[in-house]
Amino acid sequence: MRDRKLNSVVVVDDDLVYLQTVGLMLKKIGFDHVNMFSNACDALDWLSGNKPNLIVSDWDMPLLTGHEFLEEVRANPKISEVPFILNTGNLSESYWSKAIASGVTEFLFKPFNFSEFKDSVFIALDLAEFESETRDENKKIAC
Repeated sequence: MRDRKLNSVVVVDDDLVYLQTVGLMLKKIGFDHVNMFSNACDALDWLSGNKPNLIVSDWDMPLLTGHEFLEEVRANPKISEVPFILNTGNLSESYWSKAIASGVTEFLFKPFNFSEFKDSVFIALDLAEFESETRDENKKIAC
Protein backbone atom coordinates (compact mmCIF):
# COMPACT_ATOMS: atom_id res chain seq x y z
CA MET A 1 0.00 0.00 0.00
CA ARG A 2 1.26 3.45 -0.93
CA ASP A 3 1.21 6.48 1.31
CA ARG A 4 -1.92 8.43 0.52
CA LYS A 5 -3.80 11.39 1.88
CA LEU A 6 -7.05 10.27 3.50
CA ASN A 7 -8.97 13.51 3.22
CA SER A 8 -12.67 12.85 3.04
CA VAL A 9 -15.08 9.96 3.31
CA VAL A 10 -18.86 9.68 3.10
CA VAL A 11 -20.64 7.19 5.37
CA VAL A 12 -24.33 6.39 4.94
CA ASP A 13 -26.32 4.17 7.31
CA ASP A 14 -29.80 4.53 8.75
CA ASP A 15 -28.67 2.64 11.88
CA LEU A 16 -27.19 5.45 13.96
CA VAL A 17 -25.07 3.06 16.07
CA TYR A 18 -23.38 1.66 12.95
CA LEU A 19 -23.07 5.16 11.50
CA GLN A 20 -21.25 6.42 14.59
CA THR A 21 -19.15 3.27 14.88
CA VAL A 22 -18.02 3.40 11.26
CA GLY A 23 -17.33 7.11 11.61
CA LEU A 24 -15.07 6.49 14.59
CA MET A 25 -13.26 3.67 12.78
CA LEU A 26 -12.61 5.90 9.76
CA LYS A 27 -11.16 8.60 11.99
CA LYS A 28 -8.94 5.96 13.62
CA ILE A 29 -7.78 4.82 10.16
CA GLY A 30 -6.77 8.41 9.43
CA PHE A 31 -9.53 10.17 7.48
CA ASP A 32 -9.53 13.90 8.19
CA HIS A 33 -13.19 14.54 7.31
CA VAL A 34 -15.85 11.92 8.00
CA ASN A 35 -19.15 13.05 6.52
CA MET A 36 -21.97 10.99 8.04
CA PHE A 37 -25.50 10.74 6.69
CA SER A 38 -28.48 8.72 7.90
CA ASN A 39 -29.91 8.48 4.37
CA ALA A 40 -28.53 8.35 0.84
CA CYS A 41 -30.58 11.32 -0.40
CA ASP A 42 -28.75 13.68 1.97
CA ALA A 43 -25.44 12.11 0.98
CA LEU A 44 -26.21 12.69 -2.72
CA ASP A 45 -26.96 16.34 -1.97
CA TRP A 46 -23.56 16.68 -0.30
CA LEU A 47 -21.86 14.78 -3.14
CA SER A 48 -23.29 17.22 -5.70
CA GLY A 49 -20.61 19.69 -4.60
CA ASN A 50 -17.93 17.47 -3.08
CA LYS A 51 -15.73 14.53 -4.08
CA PRO A 52 -14.59 12.25 -1.24
CA ASN A 53 -11.79 9.68 -1.33
CA LEU A 54 -14.22 6.90 -0.36
CA ILE A 55 -17.91 6.11 0.12
CA VAL A 56 -19.12 3.54 2.66
CA SER A 57 -22.82 2.68 2.59
CA ASP A 58 -25.26 0.29 4.15
CA TRP A 59 -27.44 -1.64 1.70
CA ASP A 60 -30.83 -1.78 3.43
CA MET A 61 -32.04 1.76 3.96
CA PRO A 62 -35.29 3.65 3.45
CA LEU A 63 -35.73 6.32 0.76
CA LEU A 64 -32.83 5.05 -1.36
CA THR A 65 -31.14 1.67 -0.89
CA GLY A 66 -27.38 1.30 -0.89
CA HIS A 67 -27.62 -0.30 -4.32
CA GLU A 68 -29.67 2.60 -5.70
CA PHE A 69 -27.20 5.00 -4.09
CA LEU A 70 -24.32 3.14 -5.76
CA GLU A 71 -26.06 3.42 -9.14
CA GLU A 72 -26.54 7.18 -8.64
CA VAL A 73 -22.86 7.61 -7.74
CA ARG A 74 -21.68 5.58 -10.75
CA ALA A 75 -23.96 7.60 -13.06
CA ASN A 76 -22.40 10.91 -11.96
CA PRO A 77 -19.17 11.56 -13.93
CA LYS A 78 -17.80 13.83 -11.17
CA ILE A 79 -17.79 11.03 -8.58
CA SER A 80 -18.20 7.84 -10.63
CA GLU A 81 -14.68 6.63 -9.89
CA VAL A 82 -14.83 7.10 -6.10
CA PRO A 83 -14.30 3.72 -4.41
CA PHE A 84 -17.55 2.43 -2.92
CA ILE A 85 -17.94 -0.10 -0.10
CA LEU A 86 -21.36 -1.66 0.48
CA ASN A 87 -22.01 -3.29 3.83
CA THR A 88 -24.88 -5.60 4.59
CA GLY A 89 -25.93 -8.58 6.62
CA ASN A 90 -27.59 -10.16 3.59
CA LEU A 91 -25.63 -13.00 1.97
CA SER A 92 -27.92 -13.36 -1.06
CA GLU A 93 -26.12 -14.06 -4.31
CA SER A 94 -28.55 -11.76 -6.14
CA TYR A 95 -27.36 -8.86 -3.94
CA TRP A 96 -23.77 -9.55 -4.95
CA SER A 97 -24.59 -9.86 -8.65
CA LYS A 98 -26.53 -6.59 -8.72
CA ALA A 99 -23.83 -4.70 -6.85
CA ILE A 100 -21.00 -6.08 -8.99
CA ALA A 101 -22.89 -5.18 -12.16
CA SER A 102 -23.37 -1.65 -10.77
CA GLY A 103 -19.67 -1.15 -10.02
CA VAL A 104 -19.24 -1.78 -6.30
CA THR A 105 -15.59 -1.72 -5.24
CA GLU A 106 -15.75 -3.82 -2.08
CA PHE A 107 -18.23 -5.61 0.20
CA LEU A 108 -18.31 -5.83 3.95
CA PHE A 109 -20.56 -8.10 5.97
CA LYS A 110 -22.25 -6.91 9.16
CA PRO A 111 -21.28 -7.39 11.86
CA PHE A 112 -17.61 -6.62 11.31
CA ASN A 113 -14.66 -5.74 13.51
CA PHE A 114 -12.10 -2.95 13.12
CA SER A 115 -9.51 -5.16 11.43
CA GLU A 116 -12.00 -6.40 8.80
CA PHE A 117 -13.23 -2.88 8.22
CA LYS A 118 -9.73 -1.43 7.87
CA ASP A 119 -8.79 -4.19 5.39
CA SER A 120 -11.90 -3.43 3.30
CA VAL A 121 -11.12 0.28 3.26
CA PHE A 122 -7.57 -0.24 2.02
CA ILE A 123 -8.61 -2.91 -0.48
CA ALA A 124 -11.16 -0.49 -1.95
CA LEU A 125 -8.66 2.38 -2.07
CA ASP A 126 -5.97 0.17 -3.63
CA LEU A 127 -8.37 -1.24 -6.24
CA ALA A 128 -9.51 2.24 -7.21
CA GLU A 129 -5.90 3.42 -7.49
CA PHE A 130 -5.00 0.40 -9.64
CA GLU A 131 -8.00 1.01 -11.93
CA SER A 132 -7.07 4.68 -12.28
CA GLU A 133 -3.46 3.81 -13.17
CA THR A 134 -4.68 1.22 -15.69
CA ARG A 135 -7.00 3.77 -17.31
CA ASP A 136 -4.13 6.27 -17.52
CA GLU A 137 -1.84 3.68 -19.11
CA ASN A 138 -4.53 2.70 -21.62
CA LYS A 139 -4.96 6.36 -22.59
CA LYS A 140 -1.21 6.64 -23.24
CA ILE A 141 -1.25 3.49 -25.37
CA ALA A 142 -4.25 4.71 -27.37
CA CYS A 143 -2.52 7.98 -28.32
